[in-house]
Amino acid sequence: MDSVIQQVGEALAPIFGTFDPVLIGRLLLVLVLCGVIGLERSGHERASGFRPHILVGLGACLMTMAGAYAFPDNLSSDHDPMRVASYVVSGIGFLGAGAILRHGTMVRGLTTAATIWGASGIGIACGVGLGWLAVIVTLLVLFTLMILDDLEDRWVRNEATNELKIHLKDSNRAVGKALTALERLNVPIRNASVIMGAGSSAVLRVELSHPIKVDLVPLLVRQLLVVKSIQQVDTSKLQMSVEQIIPLPPNDTLPQKVATGEHPQFVDDNLLRDLNEPDEKNGNSHPKP
Repeated sequence: MDSVIQQVGEALAPIFGTFDPVLIGRLLLVLVLCGVIGLERSGHERASGFRPHILVGLGACLMTMAGAYAFPDNLSSDHDPMRVASYVVSGIGFLGAGAILRHGTMVRGLTTAATIWGASGIGIACGVGLGWLAVIVTLLVLFTLMILDDLEDRWVRNEATNELKIHLKDSNRAVGKALTALERLNVPIRNASVIMGAGSSAVLRVELSHPIKVDLVPLLVRQLLVVKSIQQVDTSKLQMSVEQIIPLPPNDTLPQKVATGEHPQFVDDNLLRDLNEPDEKNGNSHPKP
């Protein structure tokens, strides 16, 4: 019986190779390290979070080990065991690029793209047996993503805050609509981020590059609430400029005065209504004929 098992093992060796627990341990280490980074990212970027980071790390580790340990009987003196790993580093860029989203002048996903690239590096390090180095890099990545992120937020809060918070119903569709609405209204966006809420709700935090005139803020809120996927607009942290307020005659209304000035889009009632058209087609609302 033992001889039969031995013969079967020898027959399958050219296909499966030898069972090496060290190499399997390296793959399991990649699973843990990249999984921890992916869990942190899953709260920010759902599509590029937990599982993609693990898959990138495991793939990089496997390809590195294949390049370093495959065909040991046919290795020449000029064999470079890291040649495959070098292609992994350059080739992983396409996946990182897919995590980056550009909407007008705003770019999101750069941090997630960087962590995907870092996950491939962790996989390569584990593949060549540098497990402790991979552990240290993972801790440093988590320190950067969590601790330094909090410090950065505190530094930003210590500065003059100029932020608009937009509460959304459906994070999958409403983010693009809200950003489109802000662009049409010529709102000066410096940066934007999404905080996931309960269910499919979310909060879009929009940092503005300069203050908005105080007489335009109510009109801005009114226009944004035309979009049905926007539930609430929080202007409590918004900086407002009072330097160029135009005095109004007693018989004039604010919308009429603004309409004759440099911001006519703030009083165009039909400017953002087309953003509700997909919802109306799905039966969520019934427009009047």
